[in-house]
Amino acid sequence: MQLLPGQQAVLRYVDERRCDDGGYCFYRLNEPNAGDTRYALSIRARLGTVSADPATAAFLQSMQRPDGSFPNIFVAVHTLAGLALLGATPLHDPAEYILARLADLRDSERPPEQLSALEGVLAAVEACRLAGAPLDPVTSDTVLRRVRSLRHPDGGFGAGLSTLAETADAVALLTLLGRPNEAAGALAFVASAGEPRDGLIYIEPAAALVRASLLLRQRPRAPERIRAFVLGLHHHSGGFVRSRYGGSPALEYTFLAVDTLAGLDALETSSEPSLHDLWEQCP
Repeated sequence: MQLLPGQQAVLRYVDERRCDDGGYCFYRLNEPNAGDTRYALSIRARLGTVSADPATAAFLQSMQRPDGSFPNIFVAVHTLAGLALLGATPLHDPAEYILARLADLRDSERPPEQLSALEGVLAAVEACRLAGAPLDPVTSDTVLRRVRSLRHPDGGFGAGLSTLAETADAVALLTLLGRPNEAAGALAFVASAGEPRDGLIYIEPAAALVRASLLLRQRPRAPERIRAFVLGLHHHSGGFVRSRYGGSPALEYTFLAVDTLAGLDALETSSEPSLHDLWEQCP
């Protein structure tokens, strides 16, 4: 990506959140978790390279139980993505657990802050890809029915009204499942959602807009306004906050900011950004 203003400060922010056992925690206590660890590694991958780190790999491997399962599908995908970035593998085959969770995802597993009704489904499909576990036709059809049930006449997707978060997840799922023509049906909604009437406030809609635009090979309206908004979330600590109204920075928001800026760069430099490239570059 283009040189990020304050890039060294961002990397310093990430390094300062590494715990003694190799995991990462955004609030700088020795309470690492799989999500923060994956975000920290992904930021490093976007801004440079990820070096081998046996301690971090061991921490992530400890997230998995001996039977191959994880506390939930989100821990699973964060663990597998983090290990992939480190060039490491899980200690036990996770395929059986992931496929079972995909067949029976429960709302009780959804974090309270989850913005998309498809987040768990996408996490499971991404985990399948990372684990090298292909979906069987029955499971693929089940996922497709779930996605299609959230489609609206405006081309967007949502459990209620169409949202950028759910539309971006739906477009990703349809593309990964070999339904690019269905995914293209969201073009009009994504194009019309270039910027909310009151301007961008939170990082998540901006990130979803750029992610959907990449998958659909469509430049968003006013990309420089999106870039300026994201850069305006840069905190003096080196991390990024969630809202233009301030708040505390976190590794998740910092990852979303860096990933969104990288996505804008890709949209500017290539007329045909690739889903494969997007997915493979940042587990």
